[in-house]
Order: sequence, then structure tokens, then C-alpha cells
Amino acid sequence: MYFSFSKFELKKNRQAYENMYDKNHLVVQIDKTMNWNYVYSLLKPLYSEDKGRPSLDPLMLVKILIIQYIEGFRSVRFTCKQIEQHITYRWFLGLSKDDSVPCHSSVSKFLRHRVDPKVWEALFECVLLQIQKEGFLSPETWAADETELKANANKRKRVKVMEKEDEDVLQLLNQKRLQHGKKPLSPKPPKEEGKEVLFSTTDPDAGLSVKHDPRGRFAFHDHRIVETLHHFILDAYVTSANVPGHRVLLERIERVKQRIGYVPEEIVLDAGYYNARLGRGLEKKGIGAYISYLRFHRKEHPKCRSSHFRGVKEDVYVGPCGVEFTYSTSTRAGYHEYKPVVKGSCTGCPAAKGKGDRVLRISVHQEVYEQMRKRRLSERGQILRLVRPATIERSFAESKELHGLRFARYRGVPYVQIQVWITAMIQNLKKWIKLRSLQSQGIDLSYHK
Repeated sequence: MYFSFSKFELKKNRQAYENMYDKNHLVVQIDKTMNWNYVYSLLKPLYSEDKGRPSLDPLMLVKILIIQYIEGFRSVRFTCKQIEQHITYRWFLGLSKDDSVPCHSSVSKFLRHRVDPKVWEALFECVLLQIQKEGFLSPETWAADETELKANANKRKRVKVMEKEDEDVLQLLNQKRLQHGKKPLSPKPPKEEGKEVLFSTTDPDAGLSVKHDPRGRFAFHDHRIVETLHHFILDAYVTSANVPGHRVLLERIERVKQRIGYVPEEIVLDAGYYNARLGRGLEKKGIGAYISYLRFHRKEHPKCRSSHFRGVKEDVYVGPCGVEFTYSTSTRAGYHEYKPVVKGSCTGCPAAKGKGDRVLRISVHQEVYEQMRKRRLSERGQILRLVRPATIERSFAESKELHGLRFARYRGVPYVQIQVWITAMIQNLKKWIKLRSLQSQGIDLSYHK
């Protein structure tokens, strides 16, 4: 049955600590800033009005989790022990001198079984919208990246499963083939077989990553979007570690647009997002993408690389030796192939493999790559290259060093997502409180175009 402290009871319980609690502590500032009535409105529907024993005040359980994530405590059990000894924490929860701290198992069951994960997203959005209302968010430049959270899973307990793959570049290939009078390629029939991937029996949602451990470890990815004015977190989305950031970024930008009503003018990304489909998608949305270059390993002769060829007219390229190459065909691998106009022009050239001529391969996405290159090498691109590490990387560093986001506390994507939502909300609250404090002293750092 639903139960909550009345404002009178809360005030009466707090009077016992009036001269003892730290008035400058972060939890005291959060208590003044948060809209607790909205939190109650989210939690009340989860309880029965007239059945069962009176529950613990659900807001008190939320506050215990807030304390845990502010301080980066390793467990709820340890958090409850710290609350017993800390007067400011007891003041924050509204406990009287005679009240005992709730059992750690009650907090854990509240988190895992009582509260829907969407409630935590709603809390995160509530804080973000209040920050936007006060004008601290910038619509100009955002930064996005992903970081790895070590899963709570034994890497030795793994099995192999089959995963299906599909790829769609036929439309771009067939446009070029039809332009040159060639027969379009027909779609391949769906393959029954796929590729083998390693699967954790401890936490099936975790993916195997070799980024930080050559032997591999199970982990999750936190895909994050941050605005670059005050580094507020606009979105934090959890997937398994084998889902790259470029696959989910467009979807997450749309989700942020639903929250705050707009997309950025430009976005800065690292080399992990160097992907043509992503670049094309961002252009369609009107977002200028500044993406670091990803160096691909190519088996090309150093004196005759693809970058040394220059286009003299449509579908005609000239190599470093002056040989003209014209369009030959388009392959299913996603490349247009160009060969010398005069057969045998590359005979004896060390750049040609074997006895045949040198074949120039141009990606079907070359136009997108050229746009990305020009933007990256522009003056604005050089500036944003220095901005990105100081924004998104700093946000991740704070999450890991101060709020315990190096490791997943729970198992399964929905529960790791709760951990990420709470951490992101805490980080936004800390920045918001600091900016409001400066504003009260006459220093206005809100966004002005």
C-alpha cells in the first residue's frame, strides 16, 4: 500500500538535525533543486491505494540511490551503512533520530522489481527540460561518443551462436551500372548461415569486446550525446559492446529531438563514427558532421595509392604516371572499378599486382567521404577537433572516476540502462546547481546566440 511522508512530518524530522547537517553539501543543494512532486507522480501509480501493508516512502528509496551514485559507492549495502553514520544523509532522507535506515534488500527490490526502467528515463528528462527552460543548453554544437562498461559476467562462461548479416549497397551500384549500359546486379538470396559470435551464459545481453583486453571481455557500450557549451548530457543509451556507435547515433539524435525539440547545427565525432551511411544520414538532417579520419589498411603501392589519382572528367581518372583509367564495372563489394584505357599500360609497373594492369577501386560512397574530408580539414574542423576531448571524454571520465561507471552494477541491458540514466542525471544536476549558484552571484552563463 502506498505511503509517503507529509511535508509536516518531513520538516519535523529534519528539525532534529538543524544545527548539525552540512548546508553546503551537494545532496542539500539537490533537495532544493529537484521537483519532488513530479517524482511522487511517477512512483504513486506503481503502488496499490488500499491493499497490503504501508510501504516505505518510495521517494526515500530514490534518494538512497541518488546518494549511492553521487558518492560512487560500490553497493546499496555499503550506502545504507554510510547513511547510518552521516547526519546530512539522514536529513536528506527525512529520517528522525529514532528511525532506522531501510534495509538494503528493500532498495534493491524496489529498483529491480517495483520501478519500471522508463521511470528513470522520465526523471532524467525532467531534469534536462528544467535545464533547457533556464537557457543553459546550446543548439549549436554537440559531441557524441561511446565508452565501455565492463559487464558483471564471467568471460570464461561463453558459447558460440550464429548471427545473421545483411548489407544494402545494390541501389548505388546499379545506378552506375545502368548509366554505363551494364546489366544491374540482382539481390542475393538470403543466406541461411551467418557468422559465429561469442555469447555470455552469465549475462546474455553483454557483448564480447577486445578493446581493452586482447583475450576479450564481456561489456556494454554507453552511447552518449553531450552539448559542448556546459557539457550537459542530452542522451545516454546502453547496448552490448559489439554494437558500434554509428549504427545507433541517428536514432538517438531523433530521440533527443523528441525531448528538447531540435537537432544541432553541427556534431563532432571521433574516428569510430567514420561511416558513409552515417554521414549521408546526418546530411539529410541538415547536421554538419566533423568526423575524425579512420585509417584503413590498404595493400597499395606507396607510389601509386588511390589518393594519388585525380579525376579529369566524369568517370575518367589519371594516375601518378599519367595513365588514363576509365570505368570498367561495379562489384557487389561496393566499389566501382576503373582500368587503363589502353590495355597493358601498367605492364612492368611495381604497383600492378601480377601481370595484369593496375585496377583503381572507388567506393560507392566516395562523394560522402569527400564531403567529410573537406569539413574535417576546414578551420572549423580543426577547432572542433580540440573541443571534443574536453567535452565528451571529460564527461565519461567524470562518470567513471566519481560515479562508479567503470563497471556494470547489474546484469541485462534494461538494468545497466538504469545505472546510466541515474549517473547522467546526477552529472547534469551537479552542473545545473553550479550554474544557478553563479547566476545568483550575477554571473550569467546561459546560452546567447
